[in-house]
Amino acid sequence: MFLRTLSNRLYITNIHKYSLAVFPNLITQLNNKFATFDINQTSVSDKPVKKKTVPVPKITLILPENNVSITTIEEATKISRRRDLKLVKIIDLDTKTDRPVYKLMTGAEYLAEDLKRRAERKASKQDSYIKGEKLLTVSHKISDHDLNSRIRNIEKWLAKPYEVRVVINGEASNMSAAETIYEKLVKQLQTARFVQKRQKGSDIRFQILPPKRDKGSDSSSSNSNKNSDNKNL
Repeated sequence: MFLRTLSNRLYITNIHKYSLAVFPNLITQLNNKFATFDINQTSVSDKPVKKKTVPVPKITLILPENNVSITTIEEATKISRRRDLKLVKIIDLDTKTDRPVYKLMTGAEYLAEDLKRRAERKASKQDSYIKGEKLLTVSHKISDHDLNSRIRNIEKWLAKPYEVRVVINGEASNMSAAETIYEKLVKQLQTARFVQKRQKGSDIRFQILPPKRDKGSDSSSSNSNKNSDNKNL
């Protein structure tokens, strides 16, 4: 490549004989521009960057009359103090909403619930003849045919005898379907004992226990077992 000056212009001619006209003052401006260019300079504006706010964890709060609200634990604490109610956690984490569930209770409600739980735990300890537990999960959308099949399984477990823990999965916005399933179970299993019914989030949970055995029948059965053992000796 070579340079030549013609009519106050600088022409750069390449080997392919293509010419490009460039004014000398333009070259000077470009040189000055690149000479003062700072490689560390960024195109980002000097406006302050807003800090990202950490999201505040939310909870599901069950208000009196079973009204549900989504709020923070701080706001729920303020409500409980303002209304002179007790804020009680009833579910550590609801799997459907990924939120803990709290409930506002009066002092009488809290005491009654606590006494009820103690009495039920005491009664369950007295049922020492129960062999173990069975867990059953039922959807609120279950068909009548499938529900009858589950009821037959429960009857077999109760006859063993086993305690059956049942979870009915419902919808938080409409729990009527889950309540209908519960009522059908109570109607079909009249000899069984339904205890510790409670609602946790959108689920209804309870236990089904076998009928209580009379002490006389227990003693007679134990004596018959002893006699059979003596005969075998």
